[in-house]
Amino acid sequence: MIEDQITLAIEELNKLKFELKELKKAIKEEEKIDTNEYLDLKDAYKDLRDQIKETEEEWKRELREEESFVKLLKDKEAKDEEFAKANARLFELIGKLPQKPFEMDMKSSDGNIMIQIHPEMRIFLNGREEKRRA
Repeated sequence: MIEDQITLAIEELNKLKFELKELKKAIKEEEKIDTNEYLDLKDAYKDLRDQIKETEEEWKRELREEESFVKLLKDKEAKDEEFAKANARLFELIGKLPQKPFEMDMKSSDGNIMIQIHPEMRIFLNGREEKRRA
């Protein structure tokens, strides 16, 4: 009895699912734009996008040949390394704290900073989590 009703309900669902799928196909087919004007615009857009990408790549290649830009890249890399070491030092110091929530306020040149440290080694500066970096 109930098995028959379940079977009928499943068959009805399958029938409705098929009809819905067919309707979606029909809608997609109607929405398709296939005019020559649209296709020409689409091709022109693709060509323009390719030209923009090529121009950007050429610019970057030229920049990498300039001494001043190479120096900036090296300075950035050194600063990233320095930042990672300072971050590792911060987490090392936090590891020495007792395993309980810790809060403190700190005055800096940027203003007051509220620091929250959770036992699972998560640090929040003004409510934003500071990620551990390698």
